[in-house]
Amino acid sequence: MEINQLRYFLTVAELGSFSKAAACCHISQPSLSIQIQKLESEVGKQLLERTRRKIAPTEPGRILLGRAKRILAQLELAKREIQASDKANAGSVTIGILPTIAPYFLPSVLQTFREHHPKIRLSICEEKTARLLQMIEDNELDFALACPPIRENGLEIEKLFSEELLLALPQKHPFAQREKIHLKDLESEYFILLQEGHCVADQILDFCSRHGFRPRIVLRGGQISTIQSLIKTGMGVSLIPQMAANDDVFKITYHSLEKPQPRRVIAIVKRRGHRLKKPVEDFLQHLRHWKKPEEFNEGDRGNGI
Repeated sequence: MEINQLRYFLTVAELGSFSKAAACCHISQPSLSIQIQKLESEVGKQLLERTRRKIAPTEPGRILLGRAKRILAQLELAKREIQASDKANAGSVTIGILPTIAPYFLPSVLQTFREHHPKIRLSICEEKTARLLQMIEDNELDFALACPPIRENGLEIEKLFSEELLLALPQKHPFAQREKIHLKDLESEYFILLQEGHCVADQILDFCSRHGFRPRIVLRGGQISTIQSLIKTGMGVSLIPQMAANDDVFKITYHSLEKPQPRRVIAIVKRRGHRLKKPVEDFLQHLRHWKKPEEFNEGDRGNGI
């Protein structure tokens, strides 16, 4: 049973004429008659009969008529709700972002975007990489800001910028005043890293492994600020994203390692081939042209972690 067959049947029953119904439905009368016959064949009953004055529904036809009106009314309601939903969401952007990026990167980006687009509603979701990718696949996010490597199955990854990972030390650490620090100089140091599943921790371990270094991990935390607080007390050292380096709050010292220097890439991740709403395109354009602080720019330093 097809929706158009119900529409044709309902129109004939209401107008009492095949010719008038055909004109109303913008279909030839023979084609309309064929569709009614197919409908009657499917239900196994005659649905319409010709009286002396007009076409009228039979008893089975009257049963179907009531149902057909409700079915078509529900479909029309669903159509209006979908259209209203599209209009309601037309001015919104849902962004997924890593917790190791959000508090340091978003405030200035969102502030400048809102100055030019005050009516666009922004929604932020902070999750680890695996969850962000799943939410993109499930169409729960318009896009995400994450750190490669990222599996590209069905996803489009656009590099935004990269930043250095800085060695974070207690202010009284013997290396605090040293001009040059190499990775191998840290062999006897205790390291504090983010918990497993955080991409920064995975990137640090991968960097160390690729350069023949095995950090002595003594603690793991759930947030970068927690790690910074632990470093302040002298419990260890770590590698911290440059955007999170804050001397004033945590009173710890940051150093660039001598080459090779660890870096991380910040990338836009979205579904491949997915047509984006205009507000989302506007936000992505804002990201691409946003004036990044000098310390986030790649310059001539490294090509990634």
